[in-house]
Amino acid sequence: MKERIRILVGIDGSNYSDRALLEAVTIAKKFSGFVKVITVHGRGMEKKAKEILEHAKFYVENEVEYELSPILGSNPARALHNIADHEKFDLIVVGSRGLGSKVSLLLGSISRQVVAKAECNVLVVKK
Repeated sequence: MKERIRILVGIDGSNYSDRALLEAVTIAKKFSGFVKVITVHGRGMEKKAKEILEHAKFYVENEVEYELSPILGSNPARALHNIADHEKFDLIVVGSRGLGSKVSLLLGSISRQVVAKAECNVLVVKK
């Protein structure tokens, strides 16, 4: 029997990713789970990534066991896949859309890429 569900959430600071994070927290609370929240950023975007994760902390703090991780990179879908595989996550949660390439974090097309290639279950949260 599984001890608890492990949920990986990709966020980019958009309303869609906030909704995805809320859904992940709801599931984690229901199943005594752990939530790892990541944001993927390019060089020079460290401050923005930190702000995004600080905002995410509001949703998870005092709710579930969690970890916040900025990930340096240019491919959010690949980062989500690699982390989910290497750290044995049960579920990946992403928003159906993101901020777009201006911030270069999670994009709307990322959710499609994650669904297509993930080894674990994926929840795409819509509006």
